[in-house]
Amino acid sequence: MPKENTPARKESAPHHHISVEANAYLDGLFQELRRQKAQYLELTQALHSIEARIELAEKTLSLTRDHLSMTISQTDHATPRDWSRVFQDIRFVGVRLADACMALLQEQKKMTPEELLGALNEGMFRFRTNSPQREIHAAMLRQSFAKKSGEQWVWIGKTGQQISMRLRSAAKPTNGLASQETSGE
Repeated sequence: MPKENTPARKESAPHHHISVEANAYLDGLFQELRRQKAQYLELTQALHSIEARIELAEKTLSLTRDHLSMTISQTDHATPRDWSRVFQDIRFVGVRLADACMALLQEQKKMTPEELLGALNEGMFRFRTNSPQREIHAAMLRQSFAKKSGEQWVWIGKTGQQISMRLRSAAKPTNGLASQETSGE
């Protein structure tokens, strides 16, 4: 059967008359969004890079501190120097917060959170958040060596108790390396 030659009906697209101003405004917003996204990515990468470098520096400094301390204790005639002051300045580098607080409380017997914070800062403890007193409070709540009495933390541990300053464990990698390490690869 022959087809009829009827003109095809054109579906007319709706005519949108977008103003140049509105289009340019949206384009400007989109360009700014893309710029901010790139800046965010760049800053996030820089942050993680610096965090990794800080963790390495912290571990290296604490290892060097411990090695020097051990070497001095085994040396008959160490260079005359006030080694205790040198070690006091870096005594909490890389140490767990609970262990650092335990050492301070054992020495002082009673300390306010502000005093703990000041002593931790003097020993170069690195807090993980912008709320160090919250970190101290959280770390102290789970400990058997101290109790809260009014506004102070009070030492209730054994008098001659030896404190082991355990190193802080690093955060688990998020790129799958943790699973490779545990599976023996």
